[in-house]
Amino acid sequence: MVFERSECPKCGVKLKWWENVPIFSFLVLKGKCRYCGIKIPLNYLLTELAGGLLFVAVFYFNNGLQVIAPIKMFFEFFIVSVLLFVFLHDILYKEILPGAIWLSIIITLIYHFFIGADIWSVGLGGLLGFSFFALQYFVSKGKWIGGGDVRLGLFLGLLLGWQLTVVALLFSYWAGAIVGVSLIIAKKSKMNSEIPFGTFLVVGTLIAMYWGKNIIRWYGSFIN
Repeated sequence: MVFERSECPKCGVKLKWWENVPIFSFLVLKGKCRYCGIKIPLNYLLTELAGGLLFVAVFYFNNGLQVIAPIKMFFEFFIVSVLLFVFLHDILYKEILPGAIWLSIIITLIYHFFIGADIWSVGLGGLLGFSFFALQYFVSKGKWIGGGDVRLGLFLGLLLGWQLTVVALLFSYWAGAIVGVSLIIAKKSKMNSEIPFGTFLVVGTLIAMYWGKNIIRWYGSFIN
């Protein structure tokens, strides 16, 4: 159940509140269950660190306490939480849960309506993100990418608008290519190995969210 207290997956003992404090509890418990001694996976600590750093980054990019519209900052807290979840879940299980994406789509649309966002940019972004991956999915019959990537593309397109979606896609594929080639060179992967592309989409999306407009302006000045 969602509202039940956390428990050790091995011995089943319900954890006390201070054993669930991010980062602090892991360090105090020395990475082990206090009752049965089983090691707590390191990815728990890394996830908590990443989440904390992302929240600090959102606070920073919104000018901290001087932010004009607090709703924007809290919305971005939600978005980076979802993106972190997608990033980790795709790495660990090679799956993008549809429920998390559909909920994010609904909240994103409500947020855009609330702030009076450019409906054309949002709509074109959603169409671009969905079509880009849907075409690959149907052409390859699901061999190149999965349905989760199609839903994620729709979400990211609606979140970013069409211009920033292009930026996100470019950086996602560059990151995927760099990591993929590096793994092949290191003989950790093969040409036909499956790579969780959702993780790279998350990286590209974060870059587009916070540096995308500057990148577009830089590129515009460069070609002019």
